[in-house]
Amino acid sequence: MTNRLILKLSAILIALCSPIILQAQESTPVGAKNDIKVTLLSLGSGSSRFTYERAIDPKHSAEITIGIVGMGWDWINHSDPKGYIVKLAPKWNIHPVGRSNSPLSGFYLKPELIYANYAYSYGYKERYAEEVYVRETTSQLALLAEGGFQIVADWFVFDIYVGVGPSFGTGNRNNYYHGFMNFPADGHVAFTSGFRIGVAF
Repeated sequence: MTNRLILKLSAILIALCSPIILQAQESTPVGAKNDIKVTLLSLGSGSSRFTYERAIDPKHSAEITIGIVGMGWDWINHSDPKGYIVKLAPKWNIHPVGRSNSPLSGFYLKPELIYANYAYSYGYKERYAEEVYVRETTSQLALLAEGGFQIVADWFVFDIYVGVGPSFGTGNRNNYYHGFMNFPADGHVAFTSGFRIGVAF
């Protein structure tokens, strides 16, 4: 994966954010304007992911997610991963719901840029030989189109989402990048889904 590709995808994300920044000067959101969320299921795959979201105006917000790969219990692949994951996303609230008057509550669409970099172990066994464990480093980039639903009830936040988009990088033998998977494993189509819970303020 080249630095040129990373720069191009970053430029696309900035271009998508620019209308939101311009519109933010025109209106002020009411209700809860911030939330902090955690992805609980990621703990079982060996990482902890924390998301901060801030409303920019009544229809738009922005998210940043930081994941610490290795802070969790890797019950799925037992690969002892160590590294990080970063996600950036502008969000469009296409159908606000609920009585919280929060711009964070409703059905939404978002493009999300994801970058994962971490080391992991895998084992292989040749015929008549003992299993050998090898350590590798993987880097993977994805730009996903995602849709989801987020409800804000007083201070409690529940967010469920699904997404798909292109992915490029070194790949890995487990086909798991602590935020998305590729289908097929050696292909360039990434898929994600999950849910998060958190607090609004």
